[in-house]
Amino acid sequence: MTRRLIERAVIAASWLAALLLFALFATMLAFLAVHAAPALDGDLLFGDADPWRAMIGEEMVWDGLWPALVGSTLLTLVALAIALPLGVAAGIAQAEFDSPALRASRAMTDLLSGMPSIVLGLSGFMLIVLLRGVWPDANVSLLLAACCIALLILPYPTVATRQALLRLPATLRLACDALGMSRMQAIFHVYLPECRQGIGAGAVLACGRALEDVAVILLTGAVASFGVPRSVFDPFEALPFFIMVTASEYRDEQQLARAFAAALLLLGLSALLFTLARRLQGKSVR
Repeated sequence: MTRRLIERAVIAASWLAALLLFALFATMLAFLAVHAAPALDGDLLFGDADPWRAMIGEEMVWDGLWPALVGSTLLTLVALAIALPLGVAAGIAQAEFDSPALRASRAMTDLLSGMPSIVLGLSGFMLIVLLRGVWPDANVSLLLAACCIALLILPYPTVATRQALLRLPATLRLACDALGMSRMQAIFHVYLPECRQGIGAGAVLACGRALEDVAVILLTGAVASFGVPRSVFDPFEALPFFIMVTASEYRDEQQLARAFAAALLLLGLSALLFTLARRLQGKSVR
């Protein structure tokens, strides 16, 4: 009898925790929507610019969130393109091989996962200062910010890949050995396909971390007003940076409402990228 009561209590507590999480998210979403409502109009993204001409780059957008939306998306995609292959490769090495250098690499990965993002931003900024001694045109840019963000999110795919490989059943490894497969053949043709779901989860976490960070981009390339970057060597606008600047320097309620609208837009962009990553992950598993 006591055991059944404990089981029911655990189930009830689990349901309560899930409902509480949903309620907190719904409350936050409603709070953002209510405060962003005054700014949710046709001028939010493009301001006075023609939407089509702005999207194809023929007209600059100075009073809308379109450049910040594009900048955040490009920053996240470039950072993921850098961090994901490196993270998967590092995770494979840490899980499948052993040496003093790789053991040190595991420790450094754990250390990097807890490093404050402002430290990476300052490192990127100092790199530009040093480069100007030999290359006077060196400047902060989307590429520099993406490289620093990639370093920030590198532990996510690395740890996800390592843990997924370590959780593979021993019978699978024995089967590969019995078939006469080399270690590299087993890794690329058997182990990694089995680990796609775990690696995809790491990519999703990395995506969320890259989207929301502001300390790194504050020092490595984000500006208040630039427009859509023409190349990865240009400065860029970003939604988190816009939210921070507007919320700290707003002069009226309409400007504050635009900050809330930008937060709502950032949440939507995050949900879109998460959904895309999950769909790609599901297709890879099938």
